[in-house]
Formats: sequence, structure tokens, C-alpha cells
Amino acid sequence: MKAKETYLSRDFRETAAQRFSAQAKQLNAAFDMRLNTLLAENAGASKEKQYHLKRQILPGIAAYETLQRVMPKEEALQTVHGYVERLARTSHKQLAALLHIPGLYRLVPGVFVKSTRSVFGPAAGFAPKELQTGNGVWRVDMMKCPYHDTCAEYGCPKLCCCFCDSDDISYTGLHPKLIWERSMTLGHGNDRCDFCMKVR
Repeated sequence: MKAKETYLSRDFRETAAQRFSAQAKQLNAAFDMRLNTLLAENAGASKEKQYHLKRQILPGIAAYETLQRVMPKEEALQTVHGYVERLARTSHKQLAALLHIPGLYRLVPGVFVKSTRSVFGPAAGFAPKELQTGNGVWRVDMMKCPYHDTCAEYGCPKLCCCFCDSDDISYTGLHPKLIWERSMTLGHGNDRCDFCMKVR
């Protein structure tokens, strides 16, 4: 099972080439080996969960672990955080641009309801508790999350915060009439993530 390139693996290779050119070859090999091991260990996961594992979770773990060979743990964490943050900033720009279309912002909470049910549902290892889904409000408590569970399982629970923080970067201030709120996340040590996107 050959790992597909993801934004995380691309950014990792860029860091290796730019900052550790003498060891870049070994670092890339170590990253690939670790990622392939992680993919093999999680090969039995559902198709829905694989989507998250392959795209973000496992490449994130592989990058974080491999970077620790050449930098302190905290710096490795911040480096991976930077990769995730960069993608989130790009996604924020694209979404905000799209929402210049008059009236489109009203549809956003409904889109969140649909995507929670299709991409962030129990089949993928999430446990969303819908509190309000309608009338321009999407309010969901996430009681369980594979990002949190997998990072904890591989001994890097702090890594999950990279993914938590990216939500805030992606969705805060998208449109003057949209409010994004979240005061706690599983990754930051709370017992749930309290998501809310609503039309003002």
C-alpha cells in the first residue's frame, strides 16, 4: 500500500530539503517507512476513517516523529502545526472569497450539517451529538474523534491540537454575518468539542 502524497508529506519534504539538506535523503526514507508502517497498522479501519487517516492523521504522526530526529520535540510539533496552519489559511481565503456571492453565507450552517453526517460521522470514528441543526444554526458536540484517539494511541496527544486549531483558522471571520464558536476541544484536553456555526 503505497502512501499518496499529501500536503503534510510535501511540506515535510520541503523542510527536509531546505533545512536539513545533508540528511534529507535519510529523513525522507525514515518518513516513508514510518508512514507505511502506520498505514499497515491501520489497514483494517473503515473506508470513512481511512479518509482522515491517510489525508492528515498518519502523515502528521510520521512527520512529527521523523522531525524529532533533527529537532527538539516542541519544535517538531510547531513545524507540523505550521503545515496544517498554512493549509487552513488557504482554505479560509478560498471560502471567504466564495462567500462574496450574495446570500451564499446563509447556506453555510446547512453545509456543515451535511458534511458532519457524511464525513465526520460514526463510520469514520466520530461521535457527533447534534444539538441544533436548522434555522441557520449548526451546533454539534463532538464526543469522540479519530484525530484525538489516534494521536493519543501513538503517544502524541498534543499533535491533535494542530488539527483542532486549524478549524478556528479556517472558519473564524469568514463573513460578517457568520459566527463560528468553539470553546473546547478533545485535543486540548476537554471532554468534547463544542462546535457552532450560525448566521448572525
